[in-house]
Amino acid sequence: MKRIYLNLIYLLLSSSILTSCFDLEYENFSKINSESFPKSEADLEAASIGVYHTLSKSFVMVYLDGSGFMLNTLCTDELNTSWGHVWNQTDNFLWAANDMAGSTVYEEYNKGITKATRIIDAFQKSSVEEEKKNKYIAELRVLRVLYAKYLYSMFGAVPIVTDPEIANDVYSEWNPERPTDQDYVSFMVTEILESYEYLDKTVSAENYGRFTKGAALTLLMKIYLNDKRWQKAADISKEIMDLSVYELLPSYKSVFDIENEGVGNKEVIFPIQRITSNTDYAWTYFACIMPSTPLYKSQNGNQMQIWGGLKMPWSFYDKYESNDTRLETIVRYYEDNDGNTVDFREINHPKAIGAAPMKYSEDPDHKGALQGNDFIVFRYADVILSRAEALNEISGPNQECIDLINLVRKRANATLINLGDYSKETLRDFLLDERGRELYCEGHRRPDLIRFGKFIEKAQKVGINAAPHQVLFPIPQSAMNENPNLVQNPGYEN
Repeated sequence: MKRIYLNLIYLLLSSSILTSCFDLEYENFSKINSESFPKSEADLEAASIGVYHTLSKSFVMVYLDGSGFMLNTLCTDELNTSWGHVWNQTDNFLWAANDMAGSTVYEEYNKGITKATRIIDAFQKSSVEEEKKNKYIAELRVLRVLYAKYLYSMFGAVPIVTDPEIANDVYSEWNPERPTDQDYVSFMVTEILESYEYLDKTVSAENYGRFTKGAALTLLMKIYLNDKRWQKAADISKEIMDLSVYELLPSYKSVFDIENEGVGNKEVIFPIQRITSNTDYAWTYFACIMPSTPLYKSQNGNQMQIWGGLKMPWSFYDKYESNDTRLETIVRYYEDNDGNTVDFREINHPKAIGAAPMKYSEDPDHKGALQGNDFIVFRYADVILSRAEALNEISGPNQECIDLINLVRKRANATLINLGDYSKETLRDFLLDERGRELYCEGHRRPDLIRFGKFIEKAQKVGINAAPHQVLFPIPQSAMNENPNLVQNPGYEN
């Protein structure tokens, strides 16, 4: 179930499996030679695992304050904080080029892309049979696009290393100008279209947590969606559905139950695996979001360390109908450590600023602040709602749009909607709210709000002094200092 990261830990502890050119932490690839290319499928698998490791150090790192996940969540209407410094900075749009949590992810996403480029080059020169080699190369090309897409969403089109000569030259003084948006998006689309057919269609215990055909297509669908290429997004969503691999689980809560992790969970398209046995591969989500005063009592009897500085604003909580079963994963009422039943909405405390978006079930192996629940990056409900959105934008609401939305709402025991009650504009607004209700705290809210044209508006409505240029983060000053040809995002020049 945790195969990728268990393998990675094994590899990091073993110095004999791979030569230095495939050391998963050491970044010097200048010693690549014909003797160090992968010589077996096991070598291909082992070397590619290191590129996934960057997801652990960037999107859902153990402490979440500078993670890509948090930067796409805390500055939206679905999360707020009672903490200061970088947490408050992200929550209140106070970031700057020389002071922002996002500098870490900018560096790590770029490292992931460069590392993928180096290993792709090595794989291409490998003597391993073509069929196996092509699959692993395709996997890394798509994973490289995931990092590129995260960069693009947060910082716009920035230079990335896709030329192996540059990637392998540790002494290179590569100072390129920024690419155009069109060229950047074209690169991402082309990489996926040329690669996804080589990937496995179905997930197995051996490749769980790695890119499959459906995961690659979901990434492509989201690129098209955020680029507002509605027909392309609709076509790809249909292709994902026609794979007949994925389905909605009967219960929303069960999607995020740690006991359902693995190949049996047909709603999950692509996860980032987590484990508590190694700090690098755990995360501290519960510690951040669960109520600390009065202290939430663990349902598993664990001594759970709770800091409690992040919450779902009550205004977002109120978007749910009272009978919506998705509320089962959002904590307002709970038992505290003294056995009292608590209504957190009635608590007068600086940290009682909203409900606890628990999302995942408790990990029986929870250790202090660390938990090992897998983070779900893509799942089938997102595909369904994305298709509904694309179809609405193409030709206004039709019955298929409504039926797709109702698939998700029926599972949640929410009131079903009717075609006659909506125009294109009102269904668009409803879809934004429904995506929030369904996909809360999955890292989609910021790009969703930007795509719907509501990101700055939502912030301003709650009194945040947000400016239009803040739909992008500033390129970190450290990157600007390294490359004199790099132009800063508008609004952050001084």
